[in-house]
Amino acid sequence: MAVNSGEESVLKKLNKRPSSHFLDELNLIMKKLLLATALAALTAPVFAQTAFTVNGQTVSVAEQKELMKVLADRGVKDQKQQLEAARSILAQEKLIEEAAKKANIAQDPAVKALIAERKTEIYSAELVRKNAAAHPLTDADLKKTYEEVKKQYDPNEIKVRHILVKTEQEAKDIIKSLNAGGDFAAIASLDQGTAAQGGEIPFTNIRRIAIPGFAETAMALNKGALLPVPFHSALGYHVIQLQDKREVPLPSFDALKPQIQNLAAQRQAQQYMADLMKNAKIAEAAPAKKKSSK
Repeated sequence: MAVNSGEESVLKKLNKRPSSHFLDELNLIMKKLLLATALAALTAPVFAQTAFTVNGQTVSVAEQKELMKVLADRGVKDQKQQLEAARSILAQEKLIEEAAKKANIAQDPAVKALIAERKTEIYSAELVRKNAAAHPLTDADLKKTYEEVKKQYDPNEIKVRHILVKTEQEAKDIIKSLNAGGDFAAIASLDQGTAAQGGEIPFTNIRRIAIPGFAETAMALNKGALLPVPFHSALGYHVIQLQDKREVPLPSFDALKPQIQNLAAQRQAQQYMADLMKNAKIAEAAPAKKKSSK
């Protein structure tokens, strides 16, 4: 069945909203709307706010109003569209719940674990949202975060040519060949990881190079120099040629402000959850006493 105009408008408006608060709930609503359109029997023929039944299960006016409010908060302002979507979603819920009960799904340990996990995720998201609303980040907070990032930032970037092989002897032979005038791009075809780029790795901040010691070794070379010996890592043996190196200053606070806001919000959320755990009283429960038999 085609999506009716009301639900299509709902989906469009939901998709235009930023995914900041209640991300999980918003995704759930969107999925429900898509599922609901597949069931022709669920299309509500009237738009009056009245209770209705689905296979004998009552959907109250209060339930409809509650979901309509969520939709309104997400940008769906037309009440007819809100009601149409809410009735379809709630009817879908009743049908799924009824089918799940018949299949005894709720008693499955794996399903119980998933429900508990999902509940924790939703509760956590809402707690973090409420905490953020109660303690909004100030410009001073953001500037403090920026300064922390600045202290950890390394401006050095390197551009290298690189070939990775399995054995030290292979790497030594390649170095010998290159020193004799061999073509780096042609030899780099041995390394599937960088063959398409002729062995070239574009400018990369040295903090983003995960191989321990690789960036420092390359940085120590002069521009255009080939490392005279193979560099060994857990991946194998590397042939490294430094093409260029440069320093890239950290962009200004204003230029990075959106990213800094996201980072500060993440840290605030992490700190909130850490404080919950820190202040919790967690102890081993005393074993239950056995009842004495008379």
